[in-house]
Amino acid sequence: MEKSDTQDLDKHPVADAGNLGSLVPTIDIGDLDVDRASGAIEAIARACSDWGFFQVVNHGIDQEMIDNVWRDARLFFGQSIDDKQSILRSRENPWGYYNIELTKNKRDKKEVFDFTTEGADPIYDAENRWPGFIEGFRATMLDYLEACTSLSHRLLQAFCLGLDLPADYLKENFAPEHTGFIRLNYFPVSDPAAGTATQDLPDAGFGIHHHTDAGALTVLLQDEVGGLQVHRNDRWHDVLPVEGALVINTGDMMQVWSNDAYRAPNHRVLAMKNCDRYSIPFFFNPAANARVSPLPTVVSESRPAAYRTIEWAEFRGERTDGDYADYGAEVQISQYRTR
Repeated sequence: MEKSDTQDLDKHPVADAGNLGSLVPTIDIGDLDVDRASGAIEAIARACSDWGFFQVVNHGIDQEMIDNVWRDARLFFGQSIDDKQSILRSRENPWGYYNIELTKNKRDKKEVFDFTTEGADPIYDAENRWPGFIEGFRATMLDYLEACTSLSHRLLQAFCLGLDLPADYLKENFAPEHTGFIRLNYFPVSDPAAGTATQDLPDAGFGIHHHTDAGALTVLLQDEVGGLQVHRNDRWHDVLPVEGALVINTGDMMQVWSNDAYRAPNHRVLAMKNCDRYSIPFFFNPAANARVSPLPTVVSESRPAAYRTIEWAEFRGERTDGDYADYGAEVQISQYRTR
């Protein structure tokens, strides 16, 4: 595994995008069947091990739904700053709009809008903040969250099979309700914090600074602009937009469950210089009461557990605090390592 906390990854070179070996895999999951041997299952396991990133086509999410999500996301970020800040997130409630988010204590050049399942969520006991100025916005976004949840459960089954576990082995860790959420990302050319009191904030050198995702897996919808990069073998690799595809990456909890068999890779988004960019990740996270530790099929006398048990609600809460403001070093799974 890469020792991301002990080196300056941003100084590493970018791989030649013309080299086929530098491209993350694209996997057709149209025939993904967890009840029989599948080339897609093998390809997913290999991608999780080699890259921690892959793209999926024939994923089953309707294109009209995706078009509606793009439409409303662009409408939202096109509103006045006063309208957007009317649903501004806080430390107590992470749901809503924000434009000075941090990643590893560095300010990102982006605006975001976050939402989760309806009702008071089980980690923060806080409810979604919805904009009242876009008709149908709430329904459109919740429909897409449900579609991403269904896809994530299918992928989770494939992940389990790749670890020689029954397909539903991890299902109970997401019951009775996952704590996943969707983020609408807007990466403008101009600084989204311009005109605000930013003198005490670090510079926004990237759209998103390099990081790993905290949860199990991420389902990302990206536009045609590009700018997403994943780190592998001392190089940054462009995750090029593929028409009709969704980008999937493994998160910290999946790396822990797999005892390092699956990678939670560092990735980043370049700051936009010529045109604006949009992306929409769904972070598929465990239930609030989940306790995450290496699974039985990946632990042995020769390969002991590499992590002590992680209490998901505590881990997630600390990571969210670090995103909101500089409250010290952001929590990482490296702090839970046993070897």
